[in-house]
Order: sequence, then C-alpha cells, then structure tokens
Amino acid sequence: MGNSVTIADVANHLGVSKSTVSHALSGKRRISSAVKRQVLEAVRELGYRPNFAARVMNTHRTGLVGVVVDSLNNPHTTALLEELGRELARYSMQMVLCSAGEVENGRLLLSKFSNGMVDGILNNLPGLAEGEARELAHGVPLITYLRHREAPLTIDFAAGTRQALDYLAGLGHRRIAMIPAERRGGAGEDPCLIAYREQFGDSGLVFRTPAATLQAGLEVAEALFASDATAVLAGNDAVASGLLQWAIARNYPLPERMSVIGHDDSPLASLTFPSLTSLRLPIDVIAAHTVKVLMHAIDREQPVPEPLTIVPELIVRNSCAARTQAGGKV
Repeated sequence: MGNSVTIADVANHLGVSKSTVSHALSGKRRISSAVKRQVLEAVRELGYRPNFAARVMNTHRTGLVGVVVDSLNNPHTTALLEELGRELARYSMQMVLCSAGEVENGRLLLSKFSNGMVDGILNNLPGLAEGEARELAHGVPLITYLRHREAPLTIDFAAGTRQALDYLAGLGHRRIAMIPAERRGGAGEDPCLIAYREQFGDSGLVFRTPAATLQAGLEVAEALFASDATAVLAGNDAVASGLLQWAIARNYPLPERMSVIGHDDSPLASLTFPSLTSLRLPIDVIAAHTVKVLMHAIDREQPVPEPLTIVPELIVRNSCAARTQAGGKV
C-alpha cells in the first residue's frame, strides 16, 4: 500500500479511532502499552509513513527533543543518553543529540534548536547556566539536567562522598586523596569536594584534573602515587580507570598499595582490572524523572513528577583493600 496508507487505514485495520492511532504515534496522550504495540505493528504491516511536514503543520509538534551534551567521552553520559532515549520513546519522542565540546558551540546549538526544529530541549552543558540556556531557547521548553527548577531532582553528592570516605576509614585508611569533578552539577565547587574538606580540612590531598576523562586520570596518576595517600576518591569512573591503567602499566600492586573509588558506577566500572568500587547513581530513575519534567514543560496536560532526592550508593568491588595490606605505605 506504500505511501498511500493513511492514519484512517491504520485505525480501520485495528478497529480503533483515528485519535487512538494518532495519540499512540505522537505520545500526546497516554495510551496503554498493549494498544501502542498493536498500532506500531499495524504501521509496519501496512507500510504507513507519517508525513512529517503535515504532522508539524497540524499538531505544531515535531516529535523531537534536542539534547546537548559537552562530550561523549564520559561513560556516565553515554549510559544516561541510552536511558533518556528509552524514556522519550515512551512518549513517542525521539532524540536529536549534539555534542558541543566548548560552551560557545553549545550556545550556538541551543539557538539553532530554538527555530522550531524540536519540541523541547535538554541542556546537559555543565558550563551553561539554566537562565542563559532558557534565553537562548527563545521560548522552546527547556530544562537543564539536574538544575531545573520545577520538580527538582537533587543528588546528595555530599552524602555519597561521606559514605565512601567512611568505607575507606573503616578499612584503616587515613591519608585519603580526592580528585574532584570541577563542574559537577553546574557552576560552583564540586559538592563532593566540599564534603571531603569538611572531613579533612587543610590536611586533605586534592589533585585536580583539566577534564573528567581517562586521559586526565593517566596524567594525574604519577603525582598521586608519589604522595603518601593510601586511598583516593576520584571524581568519576573515567578518571579512576585512568589511575588503574597507569598502575597496571607499571606493575604497581592494586589495591594493596592504593585503594581507588570512582563515581557514577558507569558500565566501565565492572570492566576495569581490578573491578572498580564506585558510587552508583540510578541512571534509569534519573532519566525517567528528567523526561517527565521535560514532557510537562512541553505539554502542561502531562503530570509533573514530585521532587526527588537521590543518595548515591556505594557499590563495593575489588579496587579497595584494608590499609594493613598497603605494602610500603603501611
């Protein structure tokens, strides 16, 4: 039947109304998963292909959400994007993904998204404030990841940090280093670093990196392992993995001489050697909440979720050991 198939043909084939088919395809109204599955199967069987231009003119919707990130090098970001894609699909929405790199390029991308290309925007640029991002969007519904004001999602990074530090202290470690994530949660100092300083004050060992990447971990490793630290809490799993790689390449015994904890519990954490102890963030929960808030911003008839607070959970693997095993650093 090809392109001559209409939405009415799909509705007649299933014995449902055109509005049911339309809502199942557009995500504008909640449709049961069983009915939506039947609609999608009928669409494939009959060869129905929506006319994109006509749909936009009739509904004033594109079915697209623009997502702007700073980089795809962080395993946490890629895992988050997968979950966001799944959640958007529940509303029959698709993602237009852009990796901005520099903040200035991100500003340009947000401006381009504001011309009617997308129904909504998710800003995941740590260096771009919510207020400025909204101005660049020129009225297109926009939320900034972890910094939106409506039904806020709060991650208690400080509580997670204390959990990790208490775990290391329980293993006998007293000289615990910290590698902060400079732009965690947007502008301002890393809340994990603030919690670390509350415990260690000026006696703490803080090693900074220019980026939250595996390469940055490799570059800071020499200074860290030359210090008197016997344990380290890294800003994310990529940096922690760089530390592990540096040590393995030099036959430096881990975790006997250095315990390492990452952050985010990305897919990378279970693939390193030794497997990485890490603070887990429930990406599926975060993505679901984020998409619900964005969909409410796009369509006020969609329910707004309740505010949510998440405390990272320490997932213990093989990258930490008791200080009594810490080789020459005992």
